[in-house]
Amino acid sequence: MKMLAFLLSAGLSVSFSAQCAHAAPAFTPLPLGTGATTAFADRQADDRQGGWTDQGGNDLSVMKPGTLKISGIPFSILNDAETGGKSCVVLGGPQRSYLTQTANVPVDNVQGAYLYLLHGAAWCPPAKEQKMTGVLFVDYADGSTSEFHVRCGRDVADWAKPDAYKNAVRVWTAYNNNTQVSLFASKFKLKGLAVKAVRLEARDSAWMVAAMTLGDDTRIAGIKKRLTLDKTYTAPALAAPLPAVPARTAPKNIILVIGDGMGAGAVKLTALYQHKAEGRLVMEQLPVAGDCHTVSLGSNVTDSAAASTALATGFKTKNGHLGLDPDKRRLTSVAELARQQGRAVGIITSDAITGATPSGFYAHVGSRSYYSQVATFAAACGYEVLIGNANGKAWFAPKDKGGKRDDTRDVLGEMEAAGYAVIENHEAFEQAPSGRRVLGFMAKGTLDNETCLSRLTDAALARLSRNDKGFFMMVECTITDGGGHGNNPELTVRGTLQVDWAVHSAVEYARQHGDTLVLVTADHETGALTSNLTDGKLAIDYATTSHTDMPVRIFAYGPGAERFGGTIDNTDIAKTVASLWSLTLPPPGAVQDDPAK
Repeated sequence: MKMLAFLLSAGLSVSFSAQCAHAAPAFTPLPLGTGATTAFADRQADDRQGGWTDQGGNDLSVMKPGTLKISGIPFSILNDAETGGKSCVVLGGPQRSYLTQTANVPVDNVQGAYLYLLHGAAWCPPAKEQKMTGVLFVDYADGSTSEFHVRCGRDVADWAKPDAYKNAVRVWTAYNNNTQVSLFASKFKLKGLAVKAVRLEARDSAWMVAAMTLGDDTRIAGIKKRLTLDKTYTAPALAAPLPAVPARTAPKNIILVIGDGMGAGAVKLTALYQHKAEGRLVMEQLPVAGDCHTVSLGSNVTDSAAASTALATGFKTKNGHLGLDPDKRRLTSVAELARQQGRAVGIITSDAITGATPSGFYAHVGSRSYYSQVATFAAACGYEVLIGNANGKAWFAPKDKGGKRDDTRDVLGEMEAAGYAVIENHEAFEQAPSGRRVLGFMAKGTLDNETCLSRLTDAALARLSRNDKGFFMMVECTITDGGGHGNNPELTVRGTLQVDWAVHSAVEYARQHGDTLVLVTADHETGALTSNLTDGKLAIDYATTSHTDMPVRIFAYGPGAERFGGTIDNTDIAKTVASLWSLTLPPPGAVQDDPAK
């Protein structure tokens, strides 16, 4: 204080910041306003109307509107519902030449030392080439302009990859129901003058800007990988070693358990973490084991829609298609054939019942994002059990009843009138009247623990087994896929244990009855996960956040299991199931009826 008094008496000015800690950086989010070109959400792929990058459900609709703070920098995320579908800037580049190629964001003479972009790119050339994604112009109130060449591999990165660069820090990521997507924060040094406009021009790739902010200099911190495990889980154990099953016998019942994204790496990691050794999971103790290829038609890497279609119908298709071949001719699933034969059918998933994997067993749509149509097919399938998470419920109700359907049909009401009991938890499922079919939208929190799918499986088996002709049941865990996409070993292990608990229920049922085939596999691998246990220390690595072409494991027990060993294709599963039941998979287009119309 004496020093301060001395300085004041000497006539020297002293700023407040010199008396105390440095002031926090100041930032001003820039409303995109009339500069916004499109919406975060896109319902229909390749319709040339846009909506993010015009890839249908592979959009940014998972981005929540409001203020998003990144390293203290506030970004204003607009709401599609309030902007009329003009919430972000997307420039199409060569790959989407029909989309806007330039944008002009007016700025009300705001001053800042740096411009911060929250953005990403698509269809990028190799990062090492550092080709220009676009050109950024900042126009000042005095008539001058700053020009920045925004290069992929330096200033921006591919939104479908986790790779970050010097001026492209990966700061936000989420699974958009198609893949793990990311946004990157970049900063560009300005002249310190008042800004009147920010202009953007596309060059060598699509360029997507979610938000922009002017402000002081600050360090941007990226997402940190946490590749450690410290949670405690429970794991199932077989009551006794499984007996050999005579070959060349046909099963009465078939249970297919699918771990979404559960590659061999997920199985290994879970065994090492939970049991300290490989081969200890219940699925690994099934007497028949093999490998399964998963590629889709036209791509080495499948998505869940094409994979589910292959598993269910025995035919390859393009990514995104459900129950349709590439020419959009209808394919028939083994579940539909089983139903036609008089067998009971149950579909259980921790995903929405309208999700890609369960939908492949009953729906026939050209895009996995056509959720309203998928829900309509669910209503028409007549299966005894349809259970998923609560997120799918909105697609069964019209908007005037709180739903999201794009028509006025009350599909939920129709299903209730047709005799479906609607449940939201395990207890309600277990107590549902035996004479009614069940439609489940499991409440939040009910599908989190390791045993949740096992309990649903037990209840479904008790219900389906009442059919004297037998049953087909598919059980899916979806969070294994989230573990791979998010490079999150906790989700990988918890999801794989959910699968293993469901397998335990299925196998013990099969052991007791002697007439049930249990199959365990994945729709694809996600994350390219590897792990090793050395001197009690677990090393974990994910090589990507995307699906891969790595083969997945298949395990089998029960009558017919011997036909699933060795190396097979995912289409062989449906073909073999049909053969075991003396069913014929119809050629594409043989069935024409479409309940969604």
